[in-house]
Amino acid sequence: MKGLGGALDRALNVHDFQESRAFYNSFKDDEAQPDVADQHIQNLAALFVCHNAEKIFGIHLIHGHFQIPEGTVMVGTNFQNPNMRWAKTTDVNKLDESSIHGHIFVLTNGGFRAYEFQDGPLPDFNNVGQDFLVEFAHYVLDHNLVDLIGLQVLGDGACNNHGMFELILDQGTIMLDNSVIKNCELTRITGWSFESCDGIPMTSENHKVFNAGKPLPKLENVEDLKAALVEAGVM
Repeated sequence: MKGLGGALDRALNVHDFQESRAFYNSFKDDEAQPDVADQHIQNLAALFVCHNAEKIFGIHLIHGHFQIPEGTVMVGTNFQNPNMRWAKTTDVNKLDESSIHGHIFVLTNGGFRAYEFQDGPLPDFNNVGQDFLVEFAHYVLDHNLVDLIGLQVLGDGACNNHGMFELILDQGTIMLDNSVIKNCELTRITGWSFESCDGIPMTSENHKVFNAGKPLPKLENVEDLKAALVEAGVM
């Protein structure tokens, strides 16, 4: 798969983390971003399916929710019972660069740059069409979508299935399966994944932001997080 400088699968370094923080802190809140036209979603679905990329990549509304402190980046970890993804600000000095990968990327003059990371190895890109990244980049550039649509690595976890909803924490976010969410107000769609059904590209709105009132406090471990979500009446 041909890259555009800043390949998705190159080794990470301190400069990547510094860039990531700067990008994230420059982004608008999701509510301040304009809607993504349905025609763009349909066109991108066709592009992803054409390049056999729909099982590996999705698209994400570029946005931030808070300012990341200096020396930290957003890193996500998947958990079970229930299925969830917890992304939180993480001290870069405590990171093992070889055990995380870029999760959501923004297209820049220097190529694709990650502004959020994920635990674990990258999925295998070998079956994705060689020109996928170039054609995706051309599309978002030609249609002035660079500040609106990012590229997301889906991976194999349950948290990449359809129907995951995002809640905002203090210095973090939590993705939860829609079957356990309650007492929350949907604000907007922030992520889309694609699939092919009998050769026809299909779209799923797999990330939805919910407003559960004021953000939950910063928590140190997943069991405390689950307890806080139950106490808040969110699940």
